[in-house]
Amino acid sequence: MTGGIPWLVAGAVLAAILGLLLMRLGTGIRQRRGLDSGKTVSLDKVTLTSRRYGLTGRPDRLVKTGGTINPEEWKSARTVRRWHRTQMGVYFLLIEDQLGVKPSHGFIVCGDDSRHRVENDAALRERVLDLAGRIRQARAAIHQPIPVNPTPYQCPPCGQRGNCRQARA
Repeated sequence: MTGGIPWLVAGAVLAAILGLLLMRLGTGIRQRRGLDSGKTVSLDKVTLTSRRYGLTGRPDRLVKTGGTINPEEWKSARTVRRWHRTQMGVYFLLIEDQLGVKPSHGFIVCGDDSRHRVENDAALRERVLDLAGRIRQARAAIHQPIPVNPTPYQCPPCGQRGNCRQARA
């Protein structure tokens, strides 16, 4: 029976070394992908909704670092576009409103593995709120009739004649 113990010890040491190598490999992959070292709170599973702002969003990753939660968004594009930053601004508002913490920043990780920090500042907040307001106005306008002034000869062949409240003849 004592002859099997060295093999068990060797197996345990080998398993420990393999485990350490896999952990190191995983850390290297995470760093190359631009993933923060904070604790992942959610990985594309939480939909945040704010009735106050009338906004909804689902960040790709929520990371807890210190006492705050920061969003990460992964894009296939190789460059950060303005609308990517605006989307991050929506996440800032949602996290603050729903989770009660104000993120200082977030990250956009592009398809080329570059990592771009987006600051949660007043200008971004203002842009998001302005855009959300304009979208709400446009949605409300959909239910308003479009003023038209058709001539009498345009109405008979029109395909919308049955739906039109402004039809002539």
